Amino acid sequence: MSPVRARQRLGFTLIELLVVIAIIALLIGILLPALAKARRSARTAVCQSNLKQMGVGAAGYVGNYAGALPALNWRAGVVEGTDNDLRSASTDAEAVRHQAVHIARRAYPGVLMSPTSGGNNWYPHLWFSHLVMLDELGATNGESSAAVCPEDATQIDRLETPIEEMHLSVRVRRFESTYEMATATHSVDQSGGAIEPIAQSGTSPWAFDRPARYLVVRRLTSVAFPAGKAHMFDTYDRHSRKDLLLFPDDASSQPMLFFDSSVRTASASDANPGFQPRDPGNPEPTILTDTVNGEPRQYFGRFRWTRGGLRGIDFGGSEIDTGQGTRP
Repeated sequence: MSPVRARQRLGFTLIELLVVIAIIALLIGILLPALAKARRSARTAVCQSNLKQMGVGAAGYVGNYAGALPALNWRAGVVEGTDNDLRSASTDAEAVRHQAVHIARRAYPGVLMSPTSGGNNWYPHLWFSHLVMLDELGATNGESSAAVCPEDATQIDRLETPIEEMHLSVRVRRFESTYEMATATHSVDQSGGAIEPIAQSGTSPWAFDRPARYLVVRRLTSVAFPAGKAHMFDTYDRHSRKDLLLFPDDASSQPMLFFDSSVRTASASDANPGFQPRDPGNPEPTILTDTVNGEPRQYFGRFRWTRGGLRGIDFGGSEIDTGQGTRP
């Protein structure tokens, strides 16, 4: 064999090259799902760590404020803050909106933010309650990385956008958390006293019926089942499925913070269905209505509306008796 022909045989033929490419493509096809799963697992671990930090912050707040649970707490008729446009509120709902904007303004002095940015129906307790414990979270600029799930692309995008470039109507949403706080942390557990509880019934998940005066100071000592009562959770299921499910969906599964500061992944289908706080003796839960891909959907209120409020239990036990067990 001549030296020239020997050198030629050292290279790949076209068929051999195609075979190698096919093998590499096959290996990539096998590995990609595993890598994607690993990335999802990593993001879920970060989410769990975030909730754990939120639990540490909440525990610090409880210790600093005589056992009170963290919650926005400005009330109607009580003058708070120093900004003239935030010093008057006719309802508790208006007052807590002012409080959230007050905290945001302190984070970015000189940046215009309107107390009406979220509209009159803005319910800041849902995703802004963590603002009262920013000191306990060690937050800077009013923003805590622990408040945002790594799967929450919308909120991450807001944080990466300079606040001056954001429209006035959405600037306050820069301070939003992925995780909502249990409603009973700032509302009475059920009807029967001088103050009526916040409620939902047969409405969308975003429509809350709030009396003019509804705020109360709730304390950790009122939580009867701290290991079984949800404290903070994502309004959406961002981890177990590609499509965003609301938390009450039976197929939803997500990390949750409990009142004993533990964090674990829980399935909505394992939670108690909840109740109607203004009709505590009714055995039926609060029903939330929504539209998914043009189709109407109904969900139990579950741990947003735990039967008995702070006295109730979401996971690991039967619902407490609020009268539903004694009705004819």
